[in-house]
Amino acid sequence: MSRSPTRHPVHVVVLAAGRGSRLAALGERTPKWLLDVGGRPIAERHLEGLSRAGDAVGSVRVVVGHAAEAIETWLAERAEDVRIVVNPEYAEINNWWSLLRALRELPDDGPVGVINADLLVGADQVARFFQDAAATDAEALVAVDLERRLTDESMKVSQTPDGNLAKIAKVDVEDPVGEYIGILMARGSVLGAMRERLEGFVGRPESVNEWYEGAIGRTAADGAAWRIWPVPSGDWVEIDDDGDLDHAQMLAAPR
Repeated sequence: MSRSPTRHPVHVVVLAAGRGSRLAALGERTPKWLLDVGGRPIAERHLEGLSRAGDAVGSVRVVVGHAAEAIETWLAERAEDVRIVVNPEYAEINNWWSLLRALRELPDDGPVGVINADLLVGADQVARFFQDAAATDAEALVAVDLERRLTDESMKVSQTPDGNLAKIAKVDVEDPVGEYIGILMARGSVLGAMRERLEGFVGRPESVNEWYEGAIGRTAADGAAWRIWPVPSGDWVEIDDDGDLDHAQMLAAPR
């Protein structure tokens, strides 16, 4: 008789503290996580996917900063079982600080998952990722689109010969194979290495503008195994500006 794989429920962190500065007035009054896309906020799609993942998800936290009250009110009205982590320094320090504030509330060995709040992706993809993340024998998964045409704005990923992430950045990535879409899971030694890198940014003026992806890249350079989890191309968009929002509306339109 075959045995079901051991499941490690993932503690999920949604990074929703930043302001959508390139969305002008809309970004000023609305946190990206609550952007209306196809008649539904991004938040609803993420939470639906996490709910579909069932016992693969252990807890959900959202890090808030800009327009925090809007997210807190939206969650309270829906009685969602989501814990709030407040980042008062969201405007002064980049997103690595939001992630670290959440990690400090979570078990040292995880597993911990991350979703970027500006990621428009189907609930089924969210559910599938975290179901795989809870069952995998890998210590880390990083969701990568291996097919989309890369641009200057893409968070590019290169690959090791054994299929793991070698480097991640927007620039200076030799022979990139795809784009990181903004979902990951880490546990055990990989999570520990990432936490150590993030803690190393604290109090260093030169690290204020780091991305959390920078910590991932440094751990990969040190030998941490971030397994690439392929994402179907065309099913997602990171919403940074009005053009991205228009693209998201097209993806979300009834077919």
